[in-house]
Amino acid sequence: MNVRSRGLVAALLTLTAAAPLAAQKVGYVDTRKILSEMPGRAQVEARLRTDMEALQGREKKMVDSLNAMVTAFQADSAKLTAEDRTKRFTALQAYDAQYRDTLAALQQEAQQMQSDAMQPLFDQIKLALDEVRGADGYALIFDIGSQANAIVAMDRNLDISDKVIAKIRTMPQAGRPARPATQPAAQPAAQPAPTRPPAGPVSQPAGVRKP
Repeated sequence: MNVRSRGLVAALLTLTAAAPLAAQKVGYVDTRKILSEMPGRAQVEARLRTDMEALQGREKKMVDSLNAMVTAFQADSAKLTAEDRTKRFTALQAYDAQYRDTLAALQQEAQQMQSDAMQPLFDQIKLALDEVRGADGYALIFDIGSQANAIVAMDRNLDISDKVIAKIRTMPQAGRPARPATQPAAQPAAQPAPTRPPAGPVSQPAGVRKP
């Protein structure tokens, strides 16, 4: 077989291998759109917002308490003996350290709460995608709403987001998952232990600075 013949055979093999791939049914979705139009999302977000607002109020009480202690120490500092000033300052430092440890733990729990609240919606999207893919014979479904999306152009006729949304509307609404019992984070002695995480950052205490 000469070089030209080998080249023709290689080209034919390449075309033959590519033909099945070209015949496969491909579609794409925008999960951002799907999530925004999902039944039940508003209820999930409303419950989450209520929980977060309550926790933000609890965090603010902790901040206010620590700020009050700092203010009182600063007001009394001039009247205290050196020994008493050192004792109060040491106690205040310990309280401040406990507060910051507690705050960090609560913020981690808040992130977990948000993840747990939204996960049933994500699970329902995945289920709907699998059902649409199987029913309509799609070989591949891409997500242009993903942060890792590398697609720069697409045929909008391949967008099946509305089809997936329609499928989700036929499903029972995603429920709220039961949260496992967790031990409350260590809390300064003067404050009750929180049962839920804070909603997000609030104004931080003035801090404890050595007199």
